[in-house]
Amino acid sequence: MKFKNSKEAAAKRRELQDKLADINDKLEVIDQTLAKRELKDEEKDSQKQLNREFAKLQREEDLCSREYQILYQAEKAEAEKREVKKTAGQQLREMMETARNNTQVRETVLGGAADGGVMASGAVNLTIGDLIPTLNEGLGLPSGVTIQTGVTGNEVWPVSINDCEMEEVGETAELTDQTLKFDNISPAVKRVGMTANVSNTAIDNASFDLLSFVQQKITLAQRKYLAEKIYSHAAFTGVKGPFAGATPAGTITLDKTAYATILKAIAKFADNGYDMSNIDLVIDATTEAELKALPKADGQGGFVIENGKLAGYNYVVSHYIDTTLDADGKTLKLDTDRFMGIGIFNYLAVQQHGQVRLTIDPISKAAKNLTAVTINTSWSVTDLSVKTTTNGKKNTTSTAFALYKIAAAPGA
Repeated sequence: MKFKNSKEAAAKRRELQDKLADINDKLEVIDQTLAKRELKDEEKDSQKQLNREFAKLQREEDLCSREYQILYQAEKAEAEKREVKKTAGQQLREMMETARNNTQVRETVLGGAADGGVMASGAVNLTIGDLIPTLNEGLGLPSGVTIQTGVTGNEVWPVSINDCEMEEVGETAELTDQTLKFDNISPAVKRVGMTANVSNTAIDNASFDLLSFVQQKITLAQRKYLAEKIYSHAAFTGVKGPFAGATPAGTITLDKTAYATILKAIAKFADNGYDMSNIDLVIDATTEAELKALPKADGQGGFVIENGKLAGYNYVVSHYIDTTLDADGKTLKLDTDRFMGIGIFNYLAVQQHGQVRLTIDPISKAAKNLTAVTINTSWSVTDLSVKTTTNGKKNTTSTAFALYKIAAAPGA
């Protein structure tokens, strides 16, 4: 039995209940007659028929009731979902208006989708998802990278730093004790934040999508921040990715040797015991264009980049692979050279730690008719390969990532 909506289900249930009441009245009349005298055959048949109909209607009512409850809960959940989507923007606007009208700073501790947000000022509930809809979407990160949010404290990863050896001994000889040693890797957590200024006119304009505006600013800033940290070979002092401060492991010349050179560079990871199926490469758009037109080798068909793969492996395009620090030690700039990053990004832990705080400040920018929206949280980017053991040797630097310089073909 299907219903278009809860009203239709309720109407059907009332109809069944009316029929049940009518049959029950008839049965009571027959039962009273039975108490006074012997029933006639036709009355007995009528009683059996009514009992069967009564039982059938009861089953239908039970089914109707269950479907009604399922439909009711589904409609309720959908209504609540619509309400959340509808009110997230309204709540943000309300928070801004309240902060401005009361001329005071208001702060929200953003929660996840499950736990909701906890307002320090007690006004509204917003979540991380309300302001940062999807961390992975549009970031252009390698396939192996995963982003964890809401990490409590500083996670510690135990890493094996030595290997054991097989021994060949006599039949009853005792094997030598070999101890497995472990070291720990802890993330370097840094406070990260940004401020977006919103016009008070935009806050007052109910038709202006205030939430989308703030979402766009925060998501774009976060996308840029993570891309810089993960790809750049700049010598960062705070949060830094696997290529930060790296010395190129070699040069890939964009000529007939390029295909073989790239494959050899990737093969070095296999020599260290890594699974090459998880390899991702990072290049800029210019290098991508050249590799799409560069034949693999003399006498061999195909191009270095074809069918969405670079030498048969996943790749991502980002100009940040070519960036380094300017003379001020803070600002990123394009290097004079181009680079290719090769890595197993499963070994890169990108984490957002603790709480995300949204602060509304209508005071400091009041002279410019602006309200400042500030996000504060903490991030870390950790290379888990720095203490692995390869070929019996304990490593102290990254082994799952390598940076290569790109050189133009002679005469190009």
